[in-house]
Amino acid sequence: MRYVWNRARSVSAQDVGETIEAVAERYGGVCPTWALVEEARPADHHLHRMFEWDDVIAAEAYRREQARHFVRDLRVVVEDDSGVEHVQAYVHVVRLEPAGPIEGYRLTRLIVQSSDEYQQVLDEALHGLRAWERRYRHLSELDSVFGVIRTVI
Repeated sequence: MRYVWNRARSVSAQDVGETIEAVAERYGGVCPTWALVEEARPADHHLHRMFEWDDVIAAEAYRREQARHFVRDLRVVVEDDSGVEHVQAYVHVVRLEPAGPIEGYRLTRLIVQSSDEYQQVLDEALHGLRAWERRYRHLSELDSVFGVIRTVI
């Protein structure tokens, strides 16, 4: 199998892919992420530099990742005559400010008030649809869904 990166990385995609294969083989076809971290722990392992080993820096990065997860998981309850719906409360945007871009989350209901932010979220949604289609295009049962996605895009 030939591996490539979706984005440029400092470590060979082939080395990473083969390491994941080896770890998965040891665990019955599934590669637990904790096992991959353990594999990369020795300083001379080719995957070692893919990870942050300074615990202070890694802890801060993990807390930021936790924050991203709970902000993305938060929903707003919307009630109307047709029933109750849970809508994503915040979406990720990049706001262009005079001092420079600010990346973060904005209330979903406020996005519709800004054509730039609305277009940004729409572009991200379409990008996500394309990515989803690429990820699952080998599943012929979803061909009709792929057709609808192509129509929308």
